[in-house]
Amino acid sequence: YQLGLFREAEAQFKSSLKHQDMIVTYLELCKVYVRLDQPNTALQWYTIGTERHPTDTHLRLGIARVHDQLNRLDEAVTWYHRVLELDSTNVESLACLAANHFYEDHPEIVLRYY
Repeated sequence: YQLGLFREAEAQFKSSLKHQDMIVTYLELCKVYVRLDQPNTALQWYTIGTERHPTDTHLRLGIARVHDQLNRLDEAVTWYHRVLELDSTNVESLACLAANHFYEDHPEIVLRYY
């Protein structure tokens, strides 16, 4: 997909998932959908990936990022919290939650995250 052949990459990643179910393949397929400006399809594939790999934080972070890009902050915050349930030291989740509280004028809560 780095050459701009997004539809070909989509087909190859889906074929790869049929042969071997890997987390990296879900992440790359969702990147393709985000680049194709299809965030809802990316969310569907992230959700399928989290159902098959429930303890992986990367897929949950991907869901949170897409919600953040779509300006669905409440859902993004929920997913960042879900990431922290699995990995309480995840820097990206902590920073995003802290930034969210900072911009909501709750600086006392921000200090908890930093």
